[in-house]
Amino acid sequence: MDRRTPLTRTSGVDSVVTTSSPNALDVRPPVSAGCQGLTLLAAFLAWGCDPPLEVGSWKCAAAPLYIPPDGSPELPGRDTVVDPAWESSFEDGFCGYIEARGFCYSDPDAGYELVESPARSGRKAAAFSIITDGNLEGRQTRCVREGQLPKDAFYTAYFYVPQGTKSMGNWNLMHFRTHTETDGLDGKWDVSLANNDDDELVPLLRGYVGDVPIMPSFDHPIPLDRWFSLSVRLRRESTETGVAALYLDGELLVERTDIITDDDSTWGQWYVGNLADNLDPPASTIYVDDVSIRENLPSP
Repeated sequence: MDRRTPLTRTSGVDSVVTTSSPNALDVRPPVSAGCQGLTLLAAFLAWGCDPPLEVGSWKCAAAPLYIPPDGSPELPGRDTVVDPAWESSFEDGFCGYIEARGFCYSDPDAGYELVESPARSGRKAAAFSIITDGNLEGRQTRCVREGQLPKDAFYTAYFYVPQGTKSMGNWNLMHFRTHTETDGLDGKWDVSLANNDDDELVPLLRGYVGDVPIMPSFDHPIPLDRWFSLSVRLRRESTETGVAALYLDGELLVERTDIITDDDSTWGQWYVGNLADNLDPPASTIYVDDVSIRENLPSP
């Protein structure tokens, strides 16, 4: 059953969220003045105002967004091309997303903000804070790149996860969706965290397309209280010629080749942030820095 709740976004435009899966959101802002628009194995748009947008103390020159005519099945931003040479280190706030026609959002009781510590490569990083207290009002906050995704690319983000949190359900850090006219937006890939038998947090890569499951690597826990990188390589193919791989600090954890990794769509979304449904303790803040989409695996 879809659940609709108010959404907080960087543009300041009120929106409605429709959730249909644990890691996916449909963001549908209304027309506004000047804007339109697991147990271990089980764990597994900015819609445009005219520029500039003001995000906290940062002024962002948002690119104009294509708005389809009323009744059209086309997506807003259909002409947005995601450059496989994009990156954001949050030194200009969240403008790296806004200027590329991306967006950030949070549930009403969750939130995202800039922090000066910890920061990895500069003076700023992004903090994503949630609470999984059962009322479903604070369980996610993330930033999103969307548009025509590269055919083959590495999607990387650096994370800082404080020690002391245990996941007893779904704890998602990355989520990929693509769009077709018949199915709408549909989740394709996830990178999530879960506790192994030693209560260490391990990263999991899970696909929702094709018939080939990708099993987790239980013996590669993430480091806590320091920065580490997670990279996903996706060669997006609707035939058995695709590639999906997960890297931790540049080390290959799991890779599957010659598999179906997507449908025949070109338009999609990449989410990075904090989403969970059952954490102990229920409040969680993780930090993100140096997010990038590249043709090659970045150096750790």
